[in-house]
Parts: sequence; C-alpha cells; structure tokens
Amino acid sequence: MRWIDLHPSASSSDFDESNARSVEGDESILSAAFATHRAALNATELAHRAAARAWQSTDKTSLAAVLRDQAAATHLTRADSYRGKSALLCAKPETSSRGDVRPTAQDLEKVAPERGGAQGFLGSPRRVLEEAFEASSGLPAGEAGVSRPSLPVRVGLIADASLEAGFHGAAELASITAENWAENLGDLDLLIIGSETSVPFETLADVIVPAFRERSVPVVFFSAAAAGDVEAHFDIAEACDRIFTVDQRAAEAYREMLLEPSSVEAARMPVSPLLHSPVGTRPARTDAVAFFGLDQSRNTRHVPAAETVTALFDGALASGRPVAFFQRGSAEGRPGGTWSVPSDYAPWTVFPREVQQLASRDDLCRLQRGTDVGIAVNQVVGSQTLVDSQVLQLQASGTMVLSSYNQGVNSYYPNVYIANSAEDVAKTLQYLGADELRRIQGDGIRTVFAQHHGADVLSSICRAVGISVPEVEERVLVVTEELTEELASDIRDQTLTTVGVTTWTDLHRWKPATATTPGDYDILLPVGPSRRYSPFYAEDHVAAFRYQASPVTSKLDGSVEETDEFAHQVGRHVEDLELTAWWRPSAEILGTPRALAGALLERSVYTIDHLGHRPRDTRRTVNPTSGSDFEASKREFHRTAESLGLELAVVVPIYNNGDHLRHKAFASLLRSEMFDRMHILLINDGSTDASTRDTVEELAQHHPNVSAFHHAAGGSGSASRPRNTGLALSFTEFVTYLDPDDEELDDGYMELLEALRDQPRADFALGTMAVWTHRYTVFDYHAWFQPGVDHHEGLNWPRPDTLRTLNFRPASIEALVARTEWLKSLGLVQPVGAVGQDTYFFQQLMYYATAYVPVYRPVYTYYGAVDTSVMNVVSPKYFRKYLILETARATWLREVGLLEAYKDQRFEAFFVSWYLEKFEKVQADQREEALEILHQIAHAYGSYEWTSPRARAFFNKHPEQPQAQLS
Repeated sequence: MRWIDLHPSASSSDFDESNARSVEGDESILSAAFATHRAALNATELAHRAAARAWQSTDKTSLAAVLRDQAAATHLTRADSYRGKSALLCAKPETSSRGDVRPTAQDLEKVAPERGGAQGFLGSPRRVLEEAFEASSGLPAGEAGVSRPSLPVRVGLIADASLEAGFHGAAELASITAENWAENLGDLDLLIIGSETSVPFETLADVIVPAFRERSVPVVFFSAAAAGDVEAHFDIAEACDRIFTVDQRAAEAYREMLLEPSSVEAARMPVSPLLHSPVGTRPARTDAVAFFGLDQSRNTRHVPAAETVTALFDGALASGRPVAFFQRGSAEGRPGGTWSVPSDYAPWTVFPREVQQLASRDDLCRLQRGTDVGIAVNQVVGSQTLVDSQVLQLQASGTMVLSSYNQGVNSYYPNVYIANSAEDVAKTLQYLGADELRRIQGDGIRTVFAQHHGADVLSSICRAVGISVPEVEERVLVVTEELTEELASDIRDQTLTTVGVTTWTDLHRWKPATATTPGDYDILLPVGPSRRYSPFYAEDHVAAFRYQASPVTSKLDGSVEETDEFAHQVGRHVEDLELTAWWRPSAEILGTPRALAGALLERSVYTIDHLGHRPRDTRRTVNPTSGSDFEASKREFHRTAESLGLELAVVVPIYNNGDHLRHKAFASLLRSEMFDRMHILLINDGSTDASTRDTVEELAQHHPNVSAFHHAAGGSGSASRPRNTGLALSFTEFVTYLDPDDEELDDGYMELLEALRDQPRADFALGTMAVWTHRYTVFDYHAWFQPGVDHHEGLNWPRPDTLRTLNFRPASIEALVARTEWLKSLGLVQPVGAVGQDTYFFQQLMYYATAYVPVYRPVYTYYGAVDTSVMNVVSPKYFRKYLILETARATWLREVGLLEAYKDQRFEAFFVSWYLEKFEKVQADQREEALEILHQIAHAYGSYEWTSPRARAFFNKHPEQPQAQLS
C-alpha cells in the first residue's frame, strides 16, 4: 500500500487493535500482548505521519494544494491520536496479580479519532476506478449499427491505438507491422498509414509504401497531428497516393508543399460504436468523475499550459464526487515529450500497474461508457478541427465531457463543458439537473454519430481512392393519419430533410428499401398530431440506427425520472407507435397503423431517451414570419420582473446559435448563485434555424424568470437590434449583456451588481474579461484605464479628456453591470446591422458616465475564435457591417467634438491593424467590392492624410476617384 493511499478516515478498527481488558493468566503472555499492541499503535502513528508528508503540497495556490494540505492535517490528527493511545497504555500497569485497574475499551475511545470525518473526495483513486470498473463490467457489448454494417473491403492499418479504435469494426482490418507487412501484400484493398506509428517513417517511405503501390494497393496517409508536425511527416505523406488530415491548418500546409495539392483532403476522426456506444448506459454505473489519460503513443508536446488543466482537475475534486486521474504509461522512464498528470495531483493519480483491469483497450472503453461525466485534456489548442479523440469517444459513449480549451471543441461541440475556473466546474457538477445532463449527453451522441462514425470516415477514404463501397442515404419517410398545420411545420423544421410525408392510406405507394433493392425510403417515421416534435427528433432516430443493431427505435414518454432506467436499452413493451422509427420495415406489416403496432409488440425495440417531443399545447407557438408583438411582450416582461422581484436583466442576443445559447451562455447563468434573481431576456433576432427558436421557447417555458422575444425571421445582421430591444424590455434595477457563445465566470455578475449597489453614485460596475483564442489572456481594463480617470472614494471618475487620454480604448459591455434607468436615459441606440458596435457603445458610456466602480477580476469569458462567428468570416459583407458602425461613430464623435482627436489618435492605427489585415483574407473575386467599402469607411471620417507606410501603399495600389488624399 502506498502511504498516500492511507485514507484519513482510518480508525483503530482498521488495524486489528484489540481493546485492553483485564486478563487472568500468564503475566508474560499478557505483557507480550500489550507490547505487541503498543507496537501496532506506534506503527500506525508512523504510517499516518508518512501519509501526511506524502499529501503535503509545496504549491499553495491551487485547490489541489488546499485539499492535499487538508488531508495532511487530517493524517497528523490521526497520528497524534494514536500516540495518545500508546501513551495511555504506557501509563497503565501492564500486569497485576492484585487486581489493579487496567485500560479498558472506554479508556481507548477517549483518545480514538472521530469516525466519519473525512471527506469523500479524499478516497483512494485506485479504489474509485476499481469500483467503477466493477460497476461497468455488466454493460452490454457495443454493436455495429443496423444502418452501418461492416464495409466489404480489407484494410491494412499502420497506426496508433486511437486510430485503430476509431476504425474498429468498420471493415475487415489487419494491423500491419514492420514484421508482417510482406505477408499481407496480396490480401488488402487499401493501406492506411497513420501519423503516429511505431514503424520508422524511413521504412514506410522507402520499403513498405512502394511495395504496396507496386501491387496497385492504394496507400493513404491519415494525419491526426497538428500543423506543426507537417514537416516531420512530409516524406511519408508525399510517398502516399492521398493525404487525409484532420487539422485544417495541416491540410493547408500540405497543399502548399506538394506538387499535387488536390491529393490532400479534409478528414474527421473516426469513432467506432463497437467500442464507444451509449447502449445500456442508463442510469450511469458509477458517479465517479475520471480522467482516462492521454494516448501516450502520440506526441503530447502540444498539451496547453496549466490554466485549464488546473481548473479542470481542481473543479472535479471540489465537486464532492469521487475522482480519479488515470495516467497511461508508467510513472518511470517516460520519454521526452510525453505528458503526465501534474505532480500536484499525485494523490488522485492511478497508474496501469495499480488497476490491472485497465490494461485492456476494451476494459478502458467499458469504463468510459459507465460514467456520467468524464474528463478530456486537449493536446492542441489552436485548431478548429483537431480535438482530442476522447472528446469524441466520451460523447459517443453517452458521457458528459469536461474539457480543457480547444477552438474546435468550443465551435462545434458546445455541449462539451470547457473549464475556465475550478469554481465553475464544481458548480456545474453540483447544480446539474438530470434532465439537462441527459440533454448534454444526447446532443453529444447525435453529433458524433452524425459526423464521426468510423464506417462513414472509411467510406469517404475508399471512394476518394476509387474503391467502390455501398453508400447509405438514410432516406426518411414520415407517415401520419392526419397532417395538421403544426405537424407539417415540425416536419419542415427537422434538421434532416425527409424524402416525403404521407398518410397511412397512401403509404402503399411508397416502397421500403431492402438490403438488395433501393426502394423509396430507408426509415419509416410514424408521427401524430397530438404531439409536437423538436427539430432534432428525426436525427436522434437516425443516429440510433448507426450505433445499435435493432431495426426499431423509440423515444420514451415521460419525465427523466420516470424513463431514465429504460433509456438506451433494448426491450419490449413499447406501445406508442408515434414515437418509433423503423429501419427498412417489411411490406407485409405496413398495411395499417394497427398492423405495425401489432408488430411493435413482438419486436425488441431500442429505446433512446425522453427528449425531442412533447404533448401538443404545452408551449406557446410563435409565428416566425411575424415574430413577437412588442407591446404585448413589454407588458409581459414588466409583469415577470415585478412579480418575481428580479434585480438584474441579462440581455442575450440570439441568431441561429441555439446550441451555444443552451450549453454556453445559459448554462453559465444557470449555475450562478443569483440565477433566480436574474431576468434573462432571450432576444431572437429572427433566426432562420428552427432548432434555435425551439431552444429559446423551451428555456422560456421551463424557467419562470426567462422571457423570450422573437423578431421576424431574417435577422438584422448583428447583435445591435436584439440588444436595443432587450434594453427596451428591461424592467429591473440593473442590466447587463451576454452573447450566447460566451459565459459568465464565477458569479461575476453578482459581484458587479453588489459592488454597484454599494456605490449609489456609480453608473455602472466594470470587471475584466477572460479571453480564449489560440491562448488564454485576461484583458485588465482597469490597468488600461488607470491613466484616464480620477480615483477616490472607491470609484473611478471619468474626466472630459478621458477618451483622448485612453486613446479611445474600449472595454466589453459584457464585462459590466449598469443601472437600467441611467442607461435608458442616455437614449443610445446601437447601430443596427453593425459589428463591433459594443466597443462604440462602451466609448459612449465612458463619455457620459459620472463614475463607475471597478471589480478587479474577470467576470465573463469571451471566446474569440468561434469558427461560425461573423467576426471570423471575412467577405465584403463583413466590411459593409463595419461601414454602418464607422458611419455612426464618426457622426457621434463629430457631435461631441472628438472627431479630430479620434482621427489623430486611433483611426489610422485601427484601419491598418484591423481592416487591412482582414482585407488580406478576402477572396480574389470579392476584393473589388471590399475595396469600394474600405474607401467608404475612410471617407466617413472626412479628409485625412495617411502617414502609415502600409496605408500609403494600400491607397497607392488601390486608388479611387476622387483619390484619398495622400501626403
């Protein structure tokens, strides 16, 4: 036993310590017994002191260090207790024939340590994993999806364990090594070489690849490495027929280096349902939160700095759940570049030698499937497409993922929780309800099997190299007895396009496909007018056919509490035909709904979950064409704020980003201590995405302090209109703004509100901003603004020359809480359709403010590299949005007498560093239009003499008539 495994709750009963009692008989035997007992007490004391030294941390800054010190103190208390017991024995006569009083059990209990005082999160991590493994051992094996049978090809793999796991079961696979490659020359249809392999690249490029190509076997290089590794892999990649790369930047690098750039294609990381599947995982087999380690066959030098790993691990420990961090590979002799769990987490770290069951890949996969929550550490931060394989594997297993930051995770898997602070991680786990947990997990299952199924990834590779493989279309036919207007709307709004809608009377006109004939459809989806179906309803069924073998699936009817034990199970007794889906049903059971319902009672059905449908009339219906009535909404919002006594309005502008809204912004507010005092205003700017509208209405219906307003479909082009609407509909004392893809941090808004309430002369309270792009940064606004404001009485007081002194530098309006009455009194309107408008808005607030109260810490997290954000898509439309902003800002600066100062101090620097930098990313066929708009932006500020060499070169190269004045 390691000393650090000695749990602080250990007591005398754990060490075979017999109670002293009066013994008649041989005095020498009694004396020896007491000596043995004292020795046991002394040994136990020394064990606890050794454990205390092992737990003691040298770092005093992290939560892990605090927990370690608490454990060390507990061990020292135990050690002192055992010393006291030993002293008590020494103080009493060891033997006596005259009947002297000897130590009793009651005497020992006086110095015995208290029982049950230790906290659960200090339990042995080995025991945590062993118990989790035992609980998960009964999970059913994963299955090939009924819609995804193994492909009829023979594929050789020279790859690491992660890529082999992803393609497992997708075809007939052979693991190719430096020793057996020649034996397989005549047996393969395709050879895939991974970027991580134990076979030397020289052997691959000079021997193995030429041999297979000579036999006309296509050879593919599959890279799951970052762009920085392209040069190291180039020789072997160039020797292959085609290159598939997961990282988009690596693909660009290969195209630049190769003579035939068209041979490079994008790829997705594969996931196999035979290894990672939600089948049988409800309810979860264990409540442990585990980190399953990094794949040590990969180069892990890209693992990010400690800020997110520390928040991730500390937050899991602070949540109160049992926690274990599994370190793949041995503790000793790790090769350079191999990442290991930070040393401060050694007491919670387990190595393979300690849990022998986890030596097997299948056993580790089963443990991943058995948990409700798992931890993943991304090896790369700055990629929109390359994420750690465990992020995908855990989601496919129906497991919620806590993750370190990665751009792609943030952009495309918003249901994956990104750790920004230990407090937020702990609160997320503590406050997470069962229903929301199942939504998070359901979104992950659907996404992974829609985009990363191993058979689909392999199919795309085969077709690219000319190998013919079956292609599954999964055409969905909806059938109903009555097609109401509401039902028709729900069908149109599905994220999957259906091949058609029919009635039971006309169903005979449609032929179901079979394994040998294409037919008209593959999936029959019975629905009924008594229900409403969410946009993801059909896609959930389609995903289920990809990861399990039953040809009939069903949604469950009832709450999560009523249905959870039946979710993701295969069984009978499903009775509601209008919640089922059928994979290529035979024609003989399709005559009537009664016939199909009868067949349902005889089939084994895979039940998915309870999500994605509801009884009709349980939620209001909003017409997306006309949107909400403003005056009616105004009365409703006012009534809600007043009746619930709400204090802070949080304006959330929304456009086609419902997933980020649910899992990022709203989830961060939901874990706030003051959530019930917030009035959360979900202002939909006319989203054309039905799933976003559905999410907005669902959140508003479920939470009484959430109100929703919908602008007519189409969108205004930016967050300005919904922010203006939100302010007009705010009826609380305080107000702030939060974009749907950002997050409140550590109850930041509550701290701002309380600080502002304590300072009645302040107009707003301002915190700082945490920023994630390709790295983590904190924007310290108070350090920036210190030279431009006066400081007294705990407030910052802007001066008439503040904007000039600060070089017009702005802060984010998401980092402040303002007095609603004051903000409305200014009559400011954010220019509709403009981007960057919040910086201009803050400049105006700073100009008009009497005083503001500073809060010296980040209050929200801004994700600056969301791949779908308008800020990261450069086109003429992008510059046109900025033209709206600059026209409005120049007009206001002229009105308040600051135009010349702005031109002298900020205009040219911003034009060069922002607009000209973005212009380089505009496609060639769109540059002429973008140039025209840039000239209009320049003219918005009147005549100007350009001094920057880059600006001069730009306007000389791209003049207009009349030409911008140059010196």
